[in-house]
Amino acid sequence: MELAIVLGLLGFEPAGKSRLNQLLPRVTCEGCTAFRDAVIKGNQLMLELFALFCQQGMHEKFKFVHVILTDGEDNKSQTSLQDFLVYQQFLQQKLPPNILQTFYIGVNVENNNTVQQEMSAILKCSGKSASYYPVSSNQINDIFQKIQMQIGIRVQEQGVIIQNSQARIALRQQTYQPVVSMQVNNYILLFTLDVSGSMSDHWYKVCSAVRSFLDTLGSGDLVLGITFNDNVQVLTAKQQQAAKKTQQTSTPQRTKSSQPQQQIKQTERTGVDSCCCQIF
Repeated sequence: MELAIVLGLLGFEPAGKSRLNQLLPRVTCEGCTAFRDAVIKGNQLMLELFALFCQQGMHEKFKFVHVILTDGEDNKSQTSLQDFLVYQQFLQQKLPPNILQTFYIGVNVENNNTVQQEMSAILKCSGKSASYYPVSSNQINDIFQKIQMQIGIRVQEQGVIIQNSQARIALRQQTYQPVVSMQVNNYILLFTLDVSGSMSDHWYKVCSAVRSFLDTLGSGDLVLGITFNDNVQVLTAKQQQAAKKTQQTSTPQRTKSSQPQQQIKQTERTGVDSCCCQIF
């Protein structure tokens, strides 16, 4: 099977052609948080892509980066914390060192002891390539810029001040360039983003941060987005269109019976469950 076809099946798109910027603002934040299920789904896609690149002899040309953002504790995953930790160890065995960098971002969770304890356990099983950043909602864009620098993209700021006797204006311009220019790596960027109900107040900040991040990527980089609340959704244009059709079809049936919607949700959850169970 051709490389382009496989990439399409997995959902990855070239950064310059990615529709993630258009898809994310259309997402409605609602429901609970299936954090562990979403991370496993994302890492499974990374493993499949890595195996494909190994077959093509391309695996050394790419850096795999997984950015995961949530603002609350997991209250919906089918995967237990213990099984998730086992999976993290499995992932370490399957991927060579320094192939995958994982960045966990916790928004407004500094006082949530459950989240802090769970993240501490996850980091212990994730090796040196995983980092965790608890931030406020106002720091979302800043932490995305920090991640850019850590993976090898430097943010440079230039300031200009224009003034006269009546006014003073400060202008700031940001430019992006690789930190190391001797060796050029392409990036595989996977954004796994919480879209539970509590994210609604700062979702626009997440969309803005992702958009700025994508603007720094090159034509050879690949991008994919995953959202999660009660369910895990891989964001592709085709799936978004299918979801809209399903919603339009099911809307008139709400007054008659809620059973069709329940069946749809159960089917989606079963799909996530089967993905998670394959690794154990």
